[in-house]
Amino acid sequence: MSDALKISDTFPGYSRKDWQDMAEKALKGAPLSRISTKTADGLVIDPIYGRGEGKAPMAMRSAQAPWDVCQKMDHPDAAKANEQALIDLNNGTNMLAIPFAGCLSARGYGLQADTETLSKALDEVLLDLIKIRLEGGVTGRIAASAFADVVAQRGYEPENLSVSFGLDPIGAFASTGILAPNWPERAAKMIESIKELKEKGFKGPFITVDGRPYHDAGATDAQELAAVLASIVAYWRVLEEASFDASEALPLIDVTLSVEANQFGSLAKIRAMRHLWARLLQASGIDFIPLAIHAETSWAMMSRLDPWVNILRVTTASFAAGVGGADSVSILPHTAALGLPDGFARRIARNLQTLLLEESNLYKVTDPAAGSGFVENLTFEIAQQAWSMFQSVEKADGMIASLEAGLIAEWVAEANEGRAKLLASRKNALTGASAFPDIHEAAVEVETVSSVSAPELAKEGITCPALKPQRLAEPYEALREAAKVADKAPSVFFANMGKIADYTARATWAKNFFEAGGVAAQSDQGFENSDAAVEAFKNSKAEIACLVGSDALYEEFGADFAKSLKEAGTKMVYLAGRPKDLMDALSAAGVDAFAFEGCDVLAELSRIHAELGIQPVAQG
Repeated sequence: MSDALKISDTFPGYSRKDWQDMAEKALKGAPLSRISTKTADGLVIDPIYGRGEGKAPMAMRSAQAPWDVCQKMDHPDAAKANEQALIDLNNGTNMLAIPFAGCLSARGYGLQADTETLSKALDEVLLDLIKIRLEGGVTGRIAASAFADVVAQRGYEPENLSVSFGLDPIGAFASTGILAPNWPERAAKMIESIKELKEKGFKGPFITVDGRPYHDAGATDAQELAAVLASIVAYWRVLEEASFDASEALPLIDVTLSVEANQFGSLAKIRAMRHLWARLLQASGIDFIPLAIHAETSWAMMSRLDPWVNILRVTTASFAAGVGGADSVSILPHTAALGLPDGFARRIARNLQTLLLEESNLYKVTDPAAGSGFVENLTFEIAQQAWSMFQSVEKADGMIASLEAGLIAEWVAEANEGRAKLLASRKNALTGASAFPDIHEAAVEVETVSSVSAPELAKEGITCPALKPQRLAEPYEALREAAKVADKAPSVFFANMGKIADYTARATWAKNFFEAGGVAAQSDQGFENSDAAVEAFKNSKAEIACLVGSDALYEEFGADFAKSLKEAGTKMVYLAGRPKDLMDALSAAGVDAFAFEGCDVLAELSRIHAELGIQPVAQG
C-alpha cells in the first residue's frame, strides 16, 4: 500500500486520557458518567471505549458467503402468493418464509396448512434451487406434513432440499397461552414428526426456536435471548430422551431473532446469541456445532404513521443483522403494519437487501465489529445478562414451567413499564409518530384482502399468560386515528409572543407536541399584544390555545395573554416551556398546563382529547 494511503499515520496519537480530558472540558468539569446512557436491560453505555484487545472475529457465515435473502409468502390466496413468490425469486430472493394462518408471523394472513393450498402456492417454484422456512405456529406439524407431501408429489429427493421446518410448540405456547394437552404429549408428537421427516430423507433443521413472540410482546434483548436459550435446552432434553445424542440433536435446531433500528443493540444481540450457544456447548462438554440464525426486522418497531420512515428503520435493522452475522435475513415491507404489503412494498424490501449485499458488499468481511470496544463490551454484557436470566429459568424448572408460572410474562411486563415511560415522554422518540408527525400524510397502497381466520385453539391444556404483540407506536396511532374521525377536526391556536426569533424554536417543538395527537397547530403569526392574539384566536375556530415565546416575554406578558385568552372562551390554555419561577403566577392567570421536554406527552394529549370531546377508537 502507498504511504499516501496510510491515513492512520496522519492522526495525532491521542491517549484515552486526552480524549477524556477534552470531553470533561466540554462538560465543564462534570464526569463522563453524566452522558452515559442505559439500555432497556439496564446496561450502561459509556461515552468512550478503548480497543477490544485480543478479540478475534467470531465464527459466523462461511467465509465470503452472503446471507440468504428471505421474503415472506403470506398472501392467503395461494395463486396470488405464488405470483408474488415467483417475482421475488426472479429478482434477488433465494429463500421463502411461509407463515401459515394463525401463526404469529402471519400477522392475520398466511396460507392454510394443507397440501392442496401449499402445492398451488409453490407451483413452478424450483425447490431444489432455493431455501424454505416454514412457520406453522400451532399448525406446525400439519404444515410440515403438507410440505413433505408436496415434495413427494414433485419427485424431489428430500436430502437435496434446504428446509427449516419451524416446529416450535414452546413459542406457540408463549404467544397463544395454551398448550394441549400437556408438554410431554406435545413434545412426543413433535418427536414423531421429526422422525417421520428424517425417515423420508429431510435433513432439517426441524425445530426453530423463535425469539419473535418475546420481542414482539416487549422483551428486552437479554430477555429474548434468555427465552431462546431456555427453549433450546428444553428441546434438547426432549431430543435426548428420544435417543438423539448431542451431535445428532443440536443440528436439528435453528434460531430466529428480531432485529430493530437500534443498530448496535441488534448487532450485539446476534453476536451474543453465538456466545451463548458456544457457552452452552462448552458447559455441556460438547464439541462446537454451528448454529443457524435467521433474523427478521422487528414488527414492534413498525408504525402505521408515516410508514415511509419504516424503510429507514428496516434498513438499519437489516444492516445490523448482516454485519452481526445472521445466516438469513427477512425485511418486513414498510407498509406491513397497515395491511398485507403490495408488490411495490415487497420490491422495496427485497431491493434493500440487494443494495446491502451487492453494492455495499457487507458480507465480504467476517465479523467486522470484532475488536470494537463498544460492540465487544455490549455483546458480552447482553450475553452475560441473558445467561443469568437463563439460569433463573432453569432454577424455575425450565421454560415450560416458567411460562406457566408467569415468570416470562413478568419480565416482559417490567420491560414494557419502563419503555412506556420513555415513549410517553418522547425520550424514546418515534419519527413520524411521536416526533415530526405529518398529520396530512397521504395514504399508502396495500393489498385489498381481508385477514383470515386463525385455527381454533384447544379448549383444554396447560396455560400461561399469553404474550401479546404490541407495536411501539400504537398509543400515538390511537390518538391520531381518534382525532382523524372526530366530528370536528381538532386544532390549537398558537399565541406566538413577540418577533419570529422569540418564538420559532418553541413553536416548532410545540407543533410536534400537539400534532403527535392529531391536533393541528395554527402557528403562522406572532403577536405584539394580547388584544391582537385574542382577535386572531376568535377567527381561528380553535377551542384551545398555546402561549409560545421566550421566558422573558412570559414574565412580561404571559399573564396578560393567558387571562385574555381565557376570557375569550378558550377551553384550555397551554404554555410551551417550563419557566419554573413563573409557573404559579401563570397558572393563576389562566394557564392550564405546560408542555415541555420530558413531560408525559401521551397523558397531556389524552387530556386534550377528553377536553375536546374526542372519543377513543379501538385499534385493530
